[in-house]
Amino acid sequence: MTKTAGGRVTIRDVAAAAGVSVTTVSDALNGKGKLRQETRERIRATANELGYRPSRVAQAFRQGRTGTIALVLPHRDVSGNEYDMIGLDYYMTIASGSARAAFSEGYALMLTPKLSTEDEWRLIGPDGVVLCDPAASDPRIDMLEGMGIPVVSIERDPDRPERPFYVSGDNEQNMRDLLDHLHSAGARRIALLSAQSSWAWTIDGEQAYQSWCAEHGLPPQVAHVSVDRLEADSYHAACALLDADEPPDALIASAEQYSEGATRACRERGVRIPEDLMLAIGIDNRFAQQSVPAITAIDLCPSDQAGAAVGMLLRRLNGESVEQPSVVPSLLRVRASTRRP
Repeated sequence: MTKTAGGRVTIRDVAAAAGVSVTTVSDALNGKGKLRQETRERIRATANELGYRPSRVAQAFRQGRTGTIALVLPHRDVSGNEYDMIGLDYYMTIASGSARAAFSEGYALMLTPKLSTEDEWRLIGPDGVVLCDPAASDPRIDMLEGMGIPVVSIERDPDRPERPFYVSGDNEQNMRDLLDHLHSAGARRIALLSAQSSWAWTIDGEQAYQSWCAEHGLPPQVAHVSVDRLEADSYHAACALLDADEPPDALIASAEQYSEGATRACRERGVRIPEDLMLAIGIDNRFAQQSVPAITAIDLCPSDQAGAAVGMLLRRLNGESVEQPSVVPSLLRVRASTRRP
């Protein structure tokens, strides 16, 4: 028996060992042709004994596919230059989780640059796309679906409430869990650093915050912060809140790097965490985990979100029906930044 240069058993090896043609092996393994049942079983047994695995590339070629999934991350503008957000812990975990989920099903994952035209997408030629944080009325969804490329998003398009092809956390409940925790710890002036974007999680979180404050008779304090200069803009927003006549006694930094700007503002003013200000973050990351004190955060379980998104996309590629979105449970990680002595 011969093998490929990499040591992989080929369909020709199975045919030679079973004493049949390559076509007969293909028919037996794919349930095609007019073969006797004992012949099919003998060929399948031979394939198993040899450790034969079908080539994903060959299968994709026969199906008119490329065997690749594209992952699209949001971009931000820094001094006129476009950068994707792969450097943030959340998106890094999304990327690695998507790659594992895709590879386990025989697909390769491609992290794309910012693409805006059909010609650019045809050059890459993915079978499907996982789109992170689509904007409201995101034009990429219509363009890709119109090209026959199915899209599953991580977070929904806020202007497409009827579209079921997305995976998300329970954004409103996550915000309420943080607020309930801070309130039970004694906070009565809870401020929010909210991302200035049309992303669903920012809209849901701010709406939940406003509703919760109204229900508890507490004044809302919202500072909108850019998603381009994350640390710098969150620092200036936190400074303004802390320098107000009635500064907050708790602060929720909704986006990942906002906590870095907020802790810097506190440090420069001698504001102690948690004695003077309780601090929490809406997206857990290494900074929150390693800070002193460690910062309470919502763990969105991004690896689980990525796996669910890839799984939903593969169901669409296989022609299966997807009737509703997938909501991945999040976890409230209570740490020292909200535990007052």
